[in-house]
Amino acid sequence: MDRDSYWFGASRAYGRRRVLRGAVVGGLGLAGAALIGCGGGEEKEAVATKPAAPAAGSPAAAAAPGTPARQERPGVPVVKGNPKPGGTFTTSTTATFAQHDMHTALAGTIWHVTGERALELDEWSGEVRANVVEKWETASPTQLILKVRPGVKTHNRAPMNGRDFDAEDLAWNLTRIAGQTADKEKIPLTAFQRASTLAGMDRAEAVDKSTVRITMKEPTSTFFKGLTEIRNQLMPKEVVEIGFGDPMKLAGFGPFMLTEFQPNVRETYTKHEGYYRKGEPYFDKLQRIVVPDAAAAVSAFISKQISVYGGGTAQDIKTIKAARPDAVQYEYTGANWFHMRPHTKFGAFTDFRVRKAIQLSLNYQEIGDGYYGPGWTPTAVFHPNYPEAFPVDKVKTLPGYNPSTKEKDRQEASKLLAAAGRTGGEGVDFEILIAPADVYKENALRFQDQLTKLYPKMKITIKTPPDNATYAKLQSDRNFQIVSYTITTLPDIVLEGISQYHSKGSRNYGAWENAETDRMLDKALGEVDPKARKEIMLQFQEKFLNEWQPLVQLYIDPERYFFQGNISGFDTSAGPWGFTGYRILNKAGRWYYVS
Repeated sequence: MDRDSYWFGASRAYGRRRVLRGAVVGGLGLAGAALIGCGGGEEKEAVATKPAAPAAGSPAAAAAPGTPARQERPGVPVVKGNPKPGGTFTTSTTATFAQHDMHTALAGTIWHVTGERALELDEWSGEVRANVVEKWETASPTQLILKVRPGVKTHNRAPMNGRDFDAEDLAWNLTRIAGQTADKEKIPLTAFQRASTLAGMDRAEAVDKSTVRITMKEPTSTFFKGLTEIRNQLMPKEVVEIGFGDPMKLAGFGPFMLTEFQPNVRETYTKHEGYYRKGEPYFDKLQRIVVPDAAAAVSAFISKQISVYGGGTAQDIKTIKAARPDAVQYEYTGANWFHMRPHTKFGAFTDFRVRKAIQLSLNYQEIGDGYYGPGWTPTAVFHPNYPEAFPVDKVKTLPGYNPSTKEKDRQEASKLLAAAGRTGGEGVDFEILIAPADVYKENALRFQDQLTKLYPKMKITIKTPPDNATYAKLQSDRNFQIVSYTITTLPDIVLEGISQYHSKGSRNYGAWENAETDRMLDKALGEVDPKARKEIMLQFQEKFLNEWQPLVQLYIDPERYFFQGNISGFDTSAGPWGFTGYRILNKAGRWYYVS
C-alpha cells in the first residue's frame, strides 16, 4: 500500500463503530513489550527551543548528513530536554511486514527501519539534502556524479559483516530500482514500482569505491529528487543472493538492525553501534508489536504500552486528549492523496464523460469530514505542496470541488451521463476494490452512497480482499474495476505524473493511455527551465480535468500523532515533505527520551 496501515494505526482495519478496550496487555499478547517508562524518565511538556543552525545539504554539495533546524511550527511543538540515551521505542502495527524486497515491495518493509536513502528532502522546504550520498553534481547535461559518504558501515551479519556500503552497492541499487535487472532475475518489470522515480536513467556505474557515474538518456531535472523517494531505501548488494524469504538473514546499515521477527506478533530492532550518524540512535531498541485494531491501540497508548499513536478519527483524538492531557500532539498536512481510481479500459469507465460525471457529482467535504473530521486538504490533480500544482485556493474554485456550485455541477454531470447513453447511471455497474483498512472502506461507502442516491440506476458493490498482499497483487496486475486507495506523493511533480499517468508509468494501475499525456510528461522530464516546466504542468492539470480525468482525487489526509510526553525529536521528522507514515521509523534514530 502507499500509506501503509502497518505504521501507527492511521488506516487500521476495524469496524465503523468502535468501543475503547481496556486490559490490552492481557488480551493481545503485549506482555513482552517494553513499557514506555523503560529508559524514559519524568515526562516533559512541549515547549519551544531556539532554532539550531541551518540544515546541511544542497543540490550542489553537502558535507554532513542533514539534520533539520529545530523550530516550533503550527501543530509541531518542540519537546525541551536533554537527550537521555537508552530505552525502547514501541509502536503498534496491525501486522508484521510481509514484503522484504525493498525494490519490489508495494509499501513498508523492514528496510524503512534498517536501511537509508541516498538523499533526503528537507521536511518543510522540499530541498534535497545529503544522506548516504554526501555530494552530487551535474557533470554534463547527461552525466551525473554521486559521492558515497565514507564510513557507512553495514550491520554485523554475514555475509556483509560490518563492511562499508560503497559505490558498487549504490550503483547496483539504482540499476535494480530502475528495473534493469528484471530479465536477469526473471521478475516482471511491472514489479519494480519505483522505476519511474529514476526516469531517463540509461545506466549507473561505480567509477571507484566512492563515486557513481549516472548516464542519462537525455537531460533531466528530476533525477536527484527521484533518489529521495521514501521507498527508495538502499540495500547491500548481497541481498539478492541471500534471498528475501527470511528477514532475519537480511542486514542493512540504518540506525537499527532486525534481531527478532515473530510473524503477526512483533518485530524487534536493536541499536546499530556502527551507525554513521555519530551518537545515534539514542534508543537501545525499537519494537513493532501487533495490535489488531485502532481501539486497542488507543488504549495501549493511554496506558503507556506504546510510545506513539498515529492517525485516527476525531473521536480518537478526543479520547486521547481526555485521558492523557500530558501527551504531545502533532498535526500538519500529510503527503498522501486519497482517491478513487477506475480501470480506464473497463466498461463505462472507458468514457471520459462517465469519469468526469463522477468527479463533478461527489461531495468531497462529506467524504473527508466523514473519516478525519476537519483538517484534511483539498486536492484535484497534484498535491498542492508542489510549486507547479494548483494551490488549495484554486482547487476550491474548480467544478466539482467548489461546494457553492455543487448543484450546478451535478446537473452538468447528469447531462454528461445522458450524452454517454447512461441516463440516471444506467449501465454504470462496477465493483470497488478496497485495501483492507477502515479509511478506504469509509471513503468507498460514502462514494457508493452518494452516487447511488444521485443515480438510482447505477450499481456499485464493494470488495475487500483478505489481506494487503492480495490487494497489492490485484492492483499491480490491474485486476480491478475501481479502487479506493491512497498514494504517497513523489518528491517531484513530473515524476509523479510519469509514475501515475504515463502509459509506461510504474504505478499507472488504471491503465491510462493517452498520446498527449505522454508527450507532455516526456517534454517536462527533459525541460530544465523551471518556468517552462511549470507552464507544461499547469497545462497538464487543465487537460487532466477537462479532457482526461483518469482518476478522482478525494483529499489529502492530515498527519496526526500523539507521542508520550517524555520523547523529543519528532519535530525534526515532521513536515509536509516528511512522508511521515513511511520514514518515521527510520527517523526514530534521531528521537530520544528527555531528562
